[in-house]
Amino acid sequence: MTMGVLLLIAAVLTLAAVYGGRRIRLAPRLLEPFQQLPFQVGRSLETGHPLQFALGSGELLGGEAAFTLSAVRTLERALGDALAGEVPPWVAVADPVALLYARHLFQEAARQPATFSPLPWDRVEWAGASPMAYAAGLTLSLGLRRVAANVLGGSFREEAILAGEAGHRKGAASLFAMPDPPGAAALWPLNPSIAVGEEALTAAPREDPPGRSLAHDLLRWLLIALLIAAALGAIGRG
Repeated sequence: MTMGVLLLIAAVLTLAAVYGGRRIRLAPRLLEPFQQLPFQVGRSLETGHPLQFALGSGELLGGEAAFTLSAVRTLERALGDALAGEVPPWVAVADPVALLYARHLFQEAARQPATFSPLPWDRVEWAGASPMAYAAGLTLSLGLRRVAANVLGGSFREEAILAGEAGHRKGAASLFAMPDPPGAAALWPLNPSIAVGEEALTAAPREDPPGRSLAHDLLRWLLIALLIAAALGAIGRG
């Protein structure tokens, strides 16, 4: 009986998600890191201090590719405006393929009509291969320069606190999107408004609204409904 109720609720919610998703034009909520990114780009242009993007220690071709791509899409959102304002960001990578792709994004953004500055190839840095070496290299880079915001995304774990604290000590704004919960837990004291887990994968290209989490919210409500149905079934049997 309980299993039948659970299956019925799951089917109803799935149909509601499919049917209603075609008519939803606005996201139920926007995630704070992605909302803040355009503001921090403007702050960078006003102060002349670049943004620092960290794409994580994961590879672009491998098991953590989705994590790295989420950070790359965050970079893509800000890159055109930053180059047009002649304040190119710094980008730290740990993977040679990610380095080449980040340079490709710089090249594409530099082709926009509003971009007048020369292509800043030196702004894409290889910080280290292993997670700890990458965090140490990023921490060293943040200690040597003034940045408007420290944007950490991609694959990070507990070592993320090193780079997070380095930016915080320099007075940079902190924007974090951590698919890996240990990395989010380490950075939470610096900024509780973190995109965690699946939320970090909702970064959208520049032309799309950022940080939409409709699928994540629907799954969350489905899980809540299943837990309620299981509890009611247990009460009925008792």
